[in-house]
Amino acid sequence: MKNNENDVFLGSFFAGFIIAIVPIYTFWFGTLQNPFDYTLSMIGNRFDRMNEFIIWGTVSGILLFLYIINLFREAAFQNKRARRMLVYSTIFLVLTVITPAVEEINSVTHRLHAVFGAFFAIFLSASLYFFIRYLKTVNKDVFSRSMIYLNIVVLGSLSLLIAFGNNGIFELFFFLTLSFYLWILKRWINQL
Repeated sequence: MKNNENDVFLGSFFAGFIIAIVPIYTFWFGTLQNPFDYTLSMIGNRFDRMNEFIIWGTVSGILLFLYIINLFREAAFQNKRARRMLVYSTIFLVLTVITPAVEEINSVTHRLHAVFGAFFAIFLSASLYFFIRYLKTVNKDVFSRSMIYLNIVVLGSLSLLIAFGNNGIFELFFFLTLSFYLWILKRWINQL
């Protein structure tokens, strides 16, 4: 029994560490320049911070993957499609950060970068949507709250993109609210 309690404590500690790193690292990187003027990609590509950008995207993608897979495990969620989509989202985030995004230099890679970024968000959101649908069978209240929070993350990010254009504000909003949502979702799952 003690080992199990230690495993739970260590798992909670590492999960908390993982989900804290993503928004902290994102906020730090996203505010190296004015986020109303520059996206994370622009900071990485235009201000000689490509290595930091690649590290940020890779680390964030892997940590989000680990955290969400842990949520799936804790909730006994076995949907292979959702797991595949989560893997794809991580791959697309890494592809996004390693693909140069300066339109004046190469418009093809700039467009690819945008497509990879969109696929990251779409596959991650779809994976979480399948998970939330599963939660409906477990607890309708958690399902309802989860759906509201996920919609705030996705629709809020899209609204900021439309309102402010392509800048860092919608990206910061997406990663910060996503991290908070995943953190609170873990709490709800642990209470089931």
